Amino acid sequence: MFCPKCGKINPDDGKICTGCGAALEENNTVEKKPKKGLGKIIGILVAAVLIVAVCFLTINLTGCAPQEYDGEDIEIVNF
Repeated sequence: MFCPKCGKINPDDGKICTGCGAALEENNTVEKKPKKGLGKIIGILVAAVLIVAVCFLTINLTGCAPQEYDGEDIEIVNF
């Protein structure tokens, strides 16, 4: 049985970990937890791409994108 706190191998009938003293759960058959580092990185990258895409579409579809100046004179109107 593996300790859920430190990962040390303990006897199957043990109640406390021989390494750190933590209580051992019954039916603890988890050998090792899979690493989540790569999945987390991929998730962050996907989220970043989605944010950029939403910003791009929002700017272009709402007409908030900067307009080019065509060189014509601008008339200022006071109200």
